[in-house]
Amino acid sequence: KQWYQRRVRGLFSSVISSVLWSVFYQAMANINPFDAAPRIDYADLKSGHATDLVRQAVSEFAFFYIVNIPDFDALAELNTMKGYFSQSNEQKDMCASVKNNPKNENVLRGYGYSKGGGAGGRLQEVFNIGQYEERDTEKRGSKAERVSREPNVWPPSNNSFDGESFKKVLKKGFEIRMKISKMVINVLGEVIDSPRFSQMFGDSEFTSLYLRMYSERNSKNNIDIYPGDSGYSMVSEDGQDLAVPSHVDTTITLLTTYNNGGLQAMYKGCWYEVPSLLGSILFMSGWLITELTDGLLPSLRHRVVDIKRDRYSLPFFMNPSFNADISQSWTSGKETETGKTYKTFGPWQVVQLHRDEPLLLTSTSLF
Repeated sequence: KQWYQRRVRGLFSSVISSVLWSVFYQAMANINPFDAAPRIDYADLKSGHATDLVRQAVSEFAFFYIVNIPDFDALAELNTMKGYFSQSNEQKDMCASVKNNPKNENVLRGYGYSKGGGAGGRLQEVFNIGQYEERDTEKRGSKAERVSREPNVWPPSNNSFDGESFKKVLKKGFEIRMKISKMVINVLGEVIDSPRFSQMFGDSEFTSLYLRMYSERNSKNNIDIYPGDSGYSMVSEDGQDLAVPSHVDTTITLLTTYNNGGLQAMYKGCWYEVPSLLGSILFMSGWLITELTDGLLPSLRHRVVDIKRDRYSLPFFMNPSFNADISQSWTSGKETETGKTYKTFGPWQVVQLHRDEPLLLTSTSLF
């Protein structure tokens, strides 16, 4: 009888242990390392007290969140975007780039789209805002340099859309991000001990704020978004339809995703969801910055999985000045691989934009 009781207790303990281990492993599998990504307070960033936390964040995660941003109204931006993109195609085309509306003169700023599914037969839509409001009258060395200073185009009001409110909300959003990006760049210069780093962003002419709307799609819809030689795949390794392909940005990115899911990033060889924090702005750096800092500022590989409904996001790309030297590392002074072909940022950026912005540009728009 005692042997039988011991046997039952042993079997019971074995079952309990098996269940506990199963629960433990399941919990471990569900752990998201990005839950620990630093949330850096705007006030600490501004005061210079965030240097150590930024250093930790870029080293471990290659991104961080900026929180408690004064006067930043994420919901106002989101609703403003929804209002603009809900207009008729005819109304939106009034601000379309010349690629999409030959009657217009704006090349990079304004509205663009890709054809396919979605409302009105447009699968993906974008509106690009820069820092200039007046047309540049100086003589420039190339069309690309002139376009980098192209003035914004703003949509007019109509019975269902408030153009003045759109301009007010998005100009404010641009100014907030421009201010944050300069603070971040100053801190990054301290992190990598490079006074030269912040100097390279003096004019930052190509800097852009992109309003983006992604409609629900499938792999067939995605076929023609990017040229075949772009290197982008719109289907993930595990067969999911993507709204944005796996990629690494190029320079400095401030990304606002509001409460949308879908954003995933690579961490130690695995994909994880990047938590959406309403009211925050996410920082990441791109591969050119990684190269120009000898790897001291790692870049983040990321993608967006189609969430099967309309998705809105607002990336802000802070770029070096058109004539910034990219032929040498900004930390060691060694020749860069990119510098073997391009000595300054502007001509290099032209190639990137022709590849990455097919909604706004043709393959020769900046030549």
